[in-house]
Amino acid sequence: MLVGLVLGLLEAVSGEAHGLGAPFDSGFLDHLAGLVVAFLVSYPFYAAGGLKAGDAKMLMAMGAVRGGTFLLPAALYGALAGGVLALVLIGARRLAPPETEVADPFWRLMKSRIPYGVALGVGALIALAGSP
Repeated sequence: MLVGLVLGLLEAVSGEAHGLGAPFDSGFLDHLAGLVVAFLVSYPFYAAGGLKAGDAKMLMAMGAVRGGTFLLPAALYGALAGGVLALVLIGARRLAPPETEVADPFWRLMKSRIPYGVALGVGALIALAGSP
């Protein structure tokens, strides 16, 4: 997150943005807005237990590094990828033969939670592919 804010400052100093820039436009304020919006979006889900701290920090880092204009589509694509991932995991769990104890630690983990960080990463890659 700190690297993203420093990149925003460098963008402002280099002249690519006018001064500190503007939120959701360019420059330091855009990177700061991305960080703040990611925090405001992820904190309620974290407090409710639906999102782990690492996933929230990943979303905040994406907002700090690329800015608010990148964060919104990346979070949307991440949410869609998370829904697809949830459906795939639910289907895999239903098709798996019933066992009392699964020996493989990967499947034991998958029976307890959905790795949302993977979905956020896929959403970020989709947003990167679609950005100019």
